[in-house]
Amino acid sequence: MAVPAVRYLLSQFPCVVILGARQVGKTTLLKQVLPDAPFLDMERAADFERIRESPEFVLSRMTWPVVIDEAQRLPEIFSALRVVIDERRDERGRFLLSGSSSPALLRQVVESLAGRVAILELGGFSLDEVWQVPPSRFYEALASGDAEGLLACEPRIDAARLVETCITGSYPEPALRRDDQQFVRLWKENYVRTYLEQDVRTLFPGLRFDSYKNLLTMLGHNAGRLVNVNELARSLDVSQPTVKSYLAIAEGTFLWRNIPGFDREAERRITRMPKGHLRDSGLTCHMQRLTSIDDFPGHPAGGRIWEAFAVEEIIKGFSYRLIQADFYHYRTRNLAEIDLIVDTGGNLIPIEIKFNPAIHPGRLRTMVEFVEKHRSPFGIVICSGGNVEWIREKILRVPLGCL
Repeated sequence: MAVPAVRYLLSQFPCVVILGARQVGKTTLLKQVLPDAPFLDMERAADFERIRESPEFVLSRMTWPVVIDEAQRLPEIFSALRVVIDERRDERGRFLLSGSSSPALLRQVVESLAGRVAILELGGFSLDEVWQVPPSRFYEALASGDAEGLLACEPRIDAARLVETCITGSYPEPALRRDDQQFVRLWKENYVRTYLEQDVRTLFPGLRFDSYKNLLTMLGHNAGRLVNVNELARSLDVSQPTVKSYLAIAEGTFLWRNIPGFDREAERRITRMPKGHLRDSGLTCHMQRLTSIDDFPGHPAGGRIWEAFAVEEIIKGFSYRLIQADFYHYRTRNLAEIDLIVDTGGNLIPIEIKFNPAIHPGRLRTMVEFVEKHRSPFGIVICSGGNVEWIREKILRVPLGCL
């Protein structure tokens, strides 16, 4: 799904940067988009040394388009790119870069290449890619407030396959070898170890490694909950500023998703604390020791893991289609909640996420009130199965398999 988006961005900007976690498929995407372009891998010693001494000189003399993988390994490259791009400012599609595991990377890109670069965040396989089904029109219909377009969507993936994907996760390698459960387990164990021992130790040598590792374990059990910095600090026996810095690292290295509280209402009854989850549901299930499809429905954290899985799929769907949207959660002080608010600029769409297709009408009260108050075209309940249908006025039930 991301290939058309990257090609379009290259047609509009001199430089495109793809950001994402380790092993999420960035290198494969670069080669799919520009298979014949010169390819510089900054993790390969020969390429790194070739460009390190004089990046501006080397880049200005290369035949473009040029692909640069793991660009964060050489920060000087961004200021060099600015100079080279400005020499031929009107020419588009000259540089395609990737970067991962560096909170400073986005800042470098923004400061050095403002107005010259488009950024796409890669979040692993979408459901379309995992199961090789045609792209859904769900996102275009949702963004435009088109209820008839949503009603025309049909489930293309059944509940069992959805749960399997949730447990396996969206990283390409385990997703493609999901039938080999031993491999999937070993891959996740080694991924976490590599992330901690290589990326984090290298980027943050002064970090209290054991405390950060313990935080990741806690985050793996915190999917879909409010992020309470005070409680995390007490549990880890560190200061609140330290916890905030740890959360910034987890988010900046694309492991953690922070969903801010909805803040469009002046009432003090609205909770503005963020909530969050590990971006990959497979890693969450790994940390929760959840490996069986049969165990998923009755698992104590199953509902929250399912919610996080669906939220990530929605965010990826909008991103890969280049549809602008902001995402929030909604919670009042009397604990009335809506899992996700999608702000498309023209519409606010409340989304409740449930595993069970049977929805008790009483649980929709908060959504009904939100739709009325904010003049939303409709609200949506996303569940594991069933069909797209109205379940009450202005409230649609949509199976996750439609996404």
